[in-house]
Amino acid sequence: MAVVIGNKTQANPTPGANNSQVSHTQNTGSDGLLIASFIMANNRNFTSATYGGQAMTQVFARNLSGSSQRLILYVLENPPTGSNTLRINFNNAVWNPISIYACSFTGAQAGGNTINLAGSATPKTSTISVSDGSVVYSFGLSTNVITSIEIPQGNARPAEFTHNTNRQVRGGLSNGTLAAGTYTIEHNCATGGITMSTYEIQEKSGGGGGGATTNDFFLVM
Repeated sequence: MAVVIGNKTQANPTPGANNSQVSHTQNTGSDGLLIASFIMANNRNFTSATYGGQAMTQVFARNLSGSSQRLILYVLENPPTGSNTLRINFNNAVWNPISIYACSFTGAQAGGNTINLAGSATPKTSTISVSDGSVVYSFGLSTNVITSIEIPQGNARPAEFTHNTNRQVRGGLSNGTLAAGTYTIEHNCATGGITMSTYEIQEKSGGGGGGATTNDFFLVM
């Protein structure tokens, strides 16, 4: 079964507590997968995330002190379908706006390749090897506005989300599924360096071919 990109949720609440939650609708279909990114100032820590009361698994966490941003990615295989509460917990009350981005998939599985890369160059590039039928999710953090993401290089993608008025964090998805191979991912900003992370959403083992498409975009200010 091919990976299909499903519902997306974006929000930027100001928690005023040690947790924040939004409603997200997981698509029906076999081999469901949910990814969720959370971004906030780095004076607090993320402690856990749940969806529909089920614990999510942390994939990675990134921190860029120059822009005072902290980002974490969670994933949940076979999440409950329909509308459920997505909740993120902190080690203390958070009083500044945070950004939440969630995306559902069917025909997918966790455990794909992950690339984390920091440095001073711009444009910033990294390579990731993917299995046939995978979707790629990538985001960057910078001390300056991130102007574009190319997934893969040469294929500019609309922003799935940005964070804060300076847009120092930006995320994007590949335009549907990719053939097996090694791809270059490029992030661009006017000046300064970019810390970037890329995650492969794999087709469920034993699935068939095909592709997913999405041209939606979201901006979180």
